[in-house]
Amino acid sequence: MKIEFAPKDVPLDRRLQTAAVLQWVFSFLALAPICIVLYFYLLFTRFWLISVLYSIWWFVDYDTPSQGGRKVSFLCGLRLWEYMKEYFPIKLVKTADLDPRYNYVLGFHPHGVLVTGAFTNFCVYATGFRQMFPGLNSYLLMLPLWFRAPFFRDYIMWAGLIPSDKDSAKYLLSRKEGGNAVVIAVGGAPEALDAHPGAYIVLLNNKKGFIKLAMEHGAHLVPIYSFGENEVFDQVDNRRGSWLRWIQENLQRIMGISLPLFHARGVFQYSFGLLPYRKPINTVVGKPIRVKKTDRPTMEELDALHSLYMEELSTLFEEHKGHYGVDEDVHLTFRHFIYALLIYWSDLTWSYEPSSGSGSSFLSALQDLPSAPWPSRSKMEKHLQVISVLQWVICFLALGVAATVSLIYMFCTDCWVIAAMYTAWLIFDWNTPKEGGRRSSWVRNWTVWTYFRDYFPIRLIKTHNLLPSRNYIFGYHPHGIFCFGAFCNFGTEATGFSKKFPGIKPSLATLAGNFRLPVLRDYLMSGGICPVNKNSIDYLLSRNGTGNAVVIVVGGAAESLDSAPGMNSVTLKNRKGFIRLALQKGSDLVPVYSFGENDVYKQIIFEEGTWWRLVQRRLQKLLGFAPCLFHGCGLFSSDSWGIVPYSKPITTIVGEPITVPKVEDPTQDVVDLYHSMYIKSLSNLFDEYKTRFGLKESEVLHIQ
Repeated sequence: MKIEFAPKDVPLDRRLQTAAVLQWVFSFLALAPICIVLYFYLLFTRFWLISVLYSIWWFVDYDTPSQGGRKVSFLCGLRLWEYMKEYFPIKLVKTADLDPRYNYVLGFHPHGVLVTGAFTNFCVYATGFRQMFPGLNSYLLMLPLWFRAPFFRDYIMWAGLIPSDKDSAKYLLSRKEGGNAVVIAVGGAPEALDAHPGAYIVLLNNKKGFIKLAMEHGAHLVPIYSFGENEVFDQVDNRRGSWLRWIQENLQRIMGISLPLFHARGVFQYSFGLLPYRKPINTVVGKPIRVKKTDRPTMEELDALHSLYMEELSTLFEEHKGHYGVDEDVHLTFRHFIYALLIYWSDLTWSYEPSSGSGSSFLSALQDLPSAPWPSRSKMEKHLQVISVLQWVICFLALGVAATVSLIYMFCTDCWVIAAMYTAWLIFDWNTPKEGGRRSSWVRNWTVWTYFRDYFPIRLIKTHNLLPSRNYIFGYHPHGIFCFGAFCNFGTEATGFSKKFPGIKPSLATLAGNFRLPVLRDYLMSGGICPVNKNSIDYLLSRNGTGNAVVIVVGGAAESLDSAPGMNSVTLKNRKGFIRLALQKGSDLVPVYSFGENDVYKQIIFEEGTWWRLVQRRLQKLLGFAPCLFHGCGLFSSDSWGIVPYSKPITTIVGEPITVPKVEDPTQDVVDLYHSMYIKSLSNLFDEYKTRFGLKESEVLHIQ
């Protein structure tokens, strides 16, 4: 794929426009989960009082979102939103006056991917809504679940967003003084799945709740169509009847939010990314449909008003489409939400025609199903290998955050008792990771790990015996991107560690922050994984008997920045903490080198001194892990990009132990001596085995 980079001489105004949209996309996609994680993280730090005080405020302020929210005019009028408006640009078009003595229900169409036009026109003051419709206050309805996210709820209320539930709308529409305009993206999350460029589809046929709401409160209806809303993002082909669409629609029903696979451009290049395209959005506000207050409208009355609304929306589209580049022969398409299911079932190659009496016609239909060839054993095993690796990668990247968000969400549902019980257990069990953890032989011997092993494949080679009467510190090199070799060899029994080293219990040390995340901490501990901090390692090497082997990936996150195929370098020159620890505990040092660890992912490596490298280093120090720009292959094709690692062999060599005496307070000279012995032993191990695993005799291990 050829990448088209942005020119260097982009005017400052355009850069500010891009920055404004970037912060909005970031807020929409990532700010809520970050706020949730931050809220819980603070509880376990010296800043715990912030979360406690916020919890009290949250309790007192809980009903505010459903009582009109808390719109802050100063924030809505920031110049920031002007830049966002000018980025596309976005324009609000008025076709008729709206009398401020009445309340209104504004139906916004289409939803688009991120409801960009609705936010810019009706939440902030960038397009002049207050000047066009004096006396009216607009409120955009948003999914209620976002108002259960700490900190984030306040941020979105400041912009005039309120929950899309009956109580919130009822509170505003029941005010007799009028002047309130409730904006509803009628198609909702399901309509976002149809947000493709050139698509003029609205899900409206069975959407009558907003009609009933308007009738019960005598609020006038106003149709709105936003031309260009669907043009600012591309979306992966998810045509109706496809498996992807079926999965998206079912996930939407379960989660309440849709998951469109969208993309557009980046910040510094125009080829890919999550920033929207610079395409104009013109939001046309139609004429109001006067609605008489009816406390209990009949179905006939609802249908009549609903039909009138659809007719007015269609007329609005037809009158203005020529102004905004829509062809004359293009018309608005109205669809029912379950239309997708009807198409899906109609695409199947068999049909079922029920008959009276027996179910023979059903059995006949089953017999007529097209016979699909069952995959061969070898193909099935390959599929299982890919799935086993993918699940681990996803767990590594997302399980902790997903579990944290789920835990918070459950507190706001009928399942809050489960969340409360787990939180109580979390507090009670907080110190377990640094006191030896909770190893599970059952989990370590899962069959899934054998498929994981065979995918690459991964091998463990023993060079010397290890005495169960001693404790050990294994220095694992190199880090790679995800430490596949370290996890498979020392976090599971897939390669037979316990059989090769009887009486030795390996404990792989990883970032301590992972053990602050619910569910993930328990999952890691079950594999014998522990936090890489002094308390945890001290417990294993001095208060847990003998036969313990703590596996430390010495190069850590910094070393992963140099992970790429063909690279044979380790970050070790200034890493002496594990040497001092071994001396203090009298634990023998064991060098371990994993050939192939760097070959399973490709990475963009920036040279030292460059701006990008500096950013990576700073983020690594701040976050504790390195933000690597890596990729492997796709799930269904080795020729495409994705997060599945390449199937390249990884061979882990466990070297000869270096006997270390116990020295309570080792001098720097003693530490340096054993550090140099360790480097020499590791280099000898690399040189002895390198030619057996595809490296040339001239290859040298670079110590950084």
